[in-house]
Amino acid sequence: MTPMSDIWSHLGITPVGALSVLLATVVLYVLFVTVLRVAGPRLLASTSVLSFAVTTLLGALTARSMLGDFPTLGGGVVAVVTLLVLELTLGRLASLRRMPQFAGARARVVMVNGSCLPEQLRHRGLTEQQLHGKLRRAGVVHLEDAVAVILENRGGLTIIRRGDRIDAALLDDIVGRDLIPADAVR
Repeated sequence: MTPMSDIWSHLGITPVGALSVLLATVVLYVLFVTVLRVAGPRLLASTSVLSFAVTTLLGALTARSMLGDFPTLGGGVVAVVTLLVLELTLGRLASLRRMPQFAGARARVVMVNGSCLPEQLRHRGLTEQQLHGKLRRAGVVHLEDAVAVILENRGGLTIIRRGDRIDAALLDDIVGRDLIPADAVR
């Protein structure tokens, strides 16, 4: 084996290998997007170590599976380009609102006047204790000061505090927006 062929075997990829990486990447991307669509809101909203570990493990397994038996630089380039093209394409489709299934979980009201809404929390796979932890980290020291709490689709909180008013336009896509007290909306 010549030095150049030895280098090529570690860096390059054959046309059949490139096609294999491309197909594996597309299939695993669709699978990963589906898993995140179903379990993502809970994984992203939860602050548990287990949720973080599961998300990391899914990403690592998916990435390794895309590259096949012998990962090479060429295979990595094919996988990265394929992922970027898929993401850009789906991002454009979602922004056109023609494929709402890719829009992800919607933000929802999870607390009103200091009281948790258990059904809304359950929808996102969160417990009241996890919500309380998020509220503490956000600086809430009295539950009754939170007129409304919105759990965003990526797990963050929007807190409407006593005395604050939120523009109604900001609530258009919120599940449970009608639960927010009228005096907190302008």
